[in-house]
Amino acid sequence: MTRFTVSAPASSANLGAGFDAVALALELRMTARVRVLPPGAVPVWSYGGECAPTHDAIRTCIETAARRMIADVPPLEVALDNAIPLGAGLGSSAAAYALGAAIGDRLRAADRDASRESALGRDDRARVVAELEGHPDNALAAWHGGAIVAALGDDGLTYARFAPPELDAVVAVPELTLATADARALMPETYTREDAVHNVQRAALLGAALASGRVDLLRAAVRDRLHQPYRAEAVPGLEEMLALDDPELVAVALSGAGPSVLALVRAGAGGAHRRIGAALEAIFRRHGIRSRILTPALASHGVTIASART
Repeated sequence: MTRFTVSAPASSANLGAGFDAVALALELRMTARVRVLPPGAVPVWSYGGECAPTHDAIRTCIETAARRMIADVPPLEVALDNAIPLGAGLGSSAAAYALGAAIGDRLRAADRDASRESALGRDDRARVVAELEGHPDNALAAWHGGAIVAALGDDGLTYARFAPPELDAVVAVPELTLATADARALMPETYTREDAVHNVQRAALLGAALASGRVDLLRAAVRDRLHQPYRAEAVPGLEEMLALDDPELVAVALSGAGPSVLALVRAGAGGAHRRIGAALEAIFRRHGIRSRILTPALASHGVTIASART
């Protein structure tokens, strides 16, 4: 029987002005321990971890992606351990699709008949994850790790990956529910030219800052007029958080579609991450919302696979 373990990181997308284009991978992982069962066996799934799924939506994502990689997925025993908060704007579905694509790719490589077919290239596998997820920023951060600037459309998938900036992450995860579809519904259909130009300028600056390691540019680069002002009504306290000021604070942004909020802090800045985390938590508390503070590292690696045979 074949056993292997696959993991994928969380991600924080948009980073303000980089709407649907920019993301950072976070070292909170969704991990699947996989065992291939004999033909005809009944698949077995179990869920665990700090953020264990309470229904099969994550399983559906994983199975869908696996089938995109290999049509005949054998019966599997999957023990899923999840540390990514679900429905919180931290890329849990992207991690699930990345896990599924990696599982399917591993099974394809082990299948004698499939191995004679032309193998999918690195970018082909990344494209599968991006197409299934629908958001190339989250998808590629989960697949590749690091900092991602990506575009997906009629001209295909184009992206650049950079090493993550040397910063600490602080994430405030409130006890709120905000579906991505509902968050998008808050945004207008049209924008003024002034707002469009504002975001184009800052999105370009954001990409340049990540590419060059100029973290001093991030505070200006994350300022957004396309989605955060409209989603603020569904995330009480967001405007106050975006306006936070601290000498060690580099940038604050809504994480993905929300409701989580990401703060980037100068690395090794003493107790700054605790101080800023406490400030974010206090703002939510003033609005009657409980939250928890996470301090994950920025993830240098995306999907990882470790295999063994028994």
